[in-house]
Amino acid sequence: AEAAEAAAEAAEAAAEAAEAATEAAAEAEGVASRLHAALLCAALLCAASSPLHLARLSASAPRLLAQLCEVAVSPPQRLSPLRSPRTSAASAASDVSRRLAVQALTALLTNGQLRFELIDAAAFLRAAGAPCAHVSLRSPPATLPSAATFGAAYFLLLALLRQRGALVHTAAPLYFSAVRGMLFALGWADATASSTAAASSASAATSAAAPPALEGRAPAREPMGLDCARHARRLLEETAAHKRSLVRYGAYALSDVVALLRYRPLGAAAQAELMPGVYSLIGMCTQVELQELHANSDPVGKRILADLLEGYQTSHKYRG
Repeated sequence: AEAAEAAAEAAEAAAEAAEAATEAAAEAEGVASRLHAALLCAALLCAASSPLHLARLSASAPRLLAQLCEVAVSPPQRLSPLRSPRTSAASAASDVSRRLAVQALTALLTNGQLRFELIDAAAFLRAAGAPCAHVSLRSPPATLPSAATFGAAYFLLLALLRQRGALVHTAAPLYFSAVRGMLFALGWADATASSTAAASSASAATSAAAPPALEGRAPAREPMGLDCARHARRLLEETAAHKRSLVRYGAYALSDVVALLRYRPLGAAAQAELMPGVYSLIGMCTQVELQELHANSDPVGKRILADLLEGYQTSHKYRG
């Protein structure tokens, strides 16, 4: 009798816990929706051009820049009902929050009627690099940004180069750190896509008999594909267009490319898409820098660099 009573109490406690978890999930979903709506409103405000709105925007721009940067770098963990960023729902919500914050920053940056100081460069570049800042080649990342978030970071970096180049020039290490993270994320995403495609082909015969997927499961993020490789290529090409100001950093970016091709080689399609940007990066480097990079590389790195230089000489270098 005592055991039955204890079991009944445990069942009641479990039911109460499940009800509380459901309420917390609903509350977290509401918090996420309100945050996303606020970020969309911020993006519209940042693009304001009427005299009245512009005056208010100019006065609040520094505070708005800091707040948007904070969301882009550290999306609120309270979006998760369990306060854990590892749940798929929390991860997806954080990805959306980060993307919307980066897009709002792009709207703020491209508002030609606003002025920014050189000290603002760090905020913009930290936010642009945040989606991929945690990615390294040595160990698989816990999460990767969605294709939409990767694209948002790309457009912010591209806008910085094209419209606010002085900000990039004054904080070049932060810029190239962001580019490194995007390249490394591209390597992991391409490897994941290839392995997923292979696994799908191998299990095609058994998948037809598998039971239907459980309802309520969080949808998978849109995978990074050739569009992201194209973004990386255009970013490298635009970087090379700033050779005069960024020439000292070209060899560092090229060494990141060599590391990418060594540890996480891209598939044929992604690599073909990326190569024109890599060749533009090679053209940005001086012979002295290329020689130093070759001298500081191990045999495998030297071979990869030699292949890149050969491709540059045969298919990209202008011989007018």
